[in-house]
Amino acid sequence: MNLYLPKKLARGKKLPVVVEIHGGPASSSVVRWNPQVGMLVARGFAVIQPNVRGSTGFGKQYEKADNGTKRMDAVKDLLAVNEWTRRQSWADPERIVAMGGSYGGYMTYMALGHQPEKWRAGVAMVGVVNLVTFLGTTTGAIRLAFREEFGELPKDEPFLKEVSPLTAVAKIKVPVFVYQGANDPRVPRSEQDQMVTALREAKIPVEYMVADDEGHSLSQRPNKLAFVSRSLRFLEQHLGLPGLPAGCPAPGAAKAAAGPAEKKPAEKKPAEKKPGG
Repeated sequence: MNLYLPKKLARGKKLPVVVEIHGGPASSSVVRWNPQVGMLVARGFAVIQPNVRGSTGFGKQYEKADNGTKRMDAVKDLLAVNEWTRRQSWADPERIVAMGGSYGGYMTYMALGHQPEKWRAGVAMVGVVNLVTFLGTTTGAIRLAFREEFGELPKDEPFLKEVSPLTAVAKIKVPVFVYQGANDPRVPRSEQDQMVTALREAKIPVEYMVADDEGHSLSQRPNKLAFVSRSLRFLEQHLGLPGLPAGCPAPGAAKAAAGPAEKKPAEKKPAEKKPGG
């Protein structure tokens, strides 16, 4: 587990905390320069990067410790990280945020849905929402990797539903910022659409940023600026923190420059009937 704290920390000051969960699942967080972490620390957040069960770099047994029916063991690790954080003198136990992209987005949703009283907000990027629809739409190596990690259709469909974030969405009680690349071939936009629709129906505060010129990525500079300004303002609003200083790009300005827009989930159109069908 990696920990990043502001350089100057006043005695007795309690920091809001972001638990940033890596993608993968077969990956890991290492100590290195990370602009997103730097930005959060500069804004007064503590950042924790856990390597839960399933992470690489700790031996094959640990890497496979979340495969198949052991998936929820990795989610339990996030609970352990949260509870450890609450015991730290520098942490504000009422302002702990789950954040991650891709598999980290999946884990963010799982934390919010299965540990709803432990988290104040979530930031999920291109995360898997429904493993059944995901395995039916994703392609290539990603599909093969997730079959090994989670299971395959139709044989494992009941279990895949059980460990899908969408199944636990009714338990989510905190605001969520959702990011998606419109052209994502790995985790299609339809995944986030399902989550955003469910959250809005439940009257949970949700902000949905869709970047029209991104895939499974956040690589274009204008989109990065838009994401930083919008997600930070979202967290500062819902955590009751001071706002960004003057001179930072406003969400509207970044949107105009970049083209990403907050969009409603795409509506399904009724299929056209062929003559004589």
